[in-house]
Amino acid sequence: MVSKMQLHSVGEMCPGYLAAHNVSGMSSAKASEDYVSCETCVHWEDNRCNIDLFDKVLTSLDQT
Repeated sequence: MVSKMQLHSVGEMCPGYLAAHNVSGMSSAKASEDYVSCETCVHWEDNRCNIDLFDKVLTSLDQT
């Protein structure tokens, strides 16, 4: 199971991260706009990364 901390860390370092609110044009609270996590990325669907970057980024974090 993936933790919230892992989702946040991977989101921060992911080259493919694109905040969902930037695509939809819908604004939300400032705090949630600034929070980076896989869960706030347009590529996160059904609790997984649809461009297969999560595992690659997580592995690279473990090696630094």
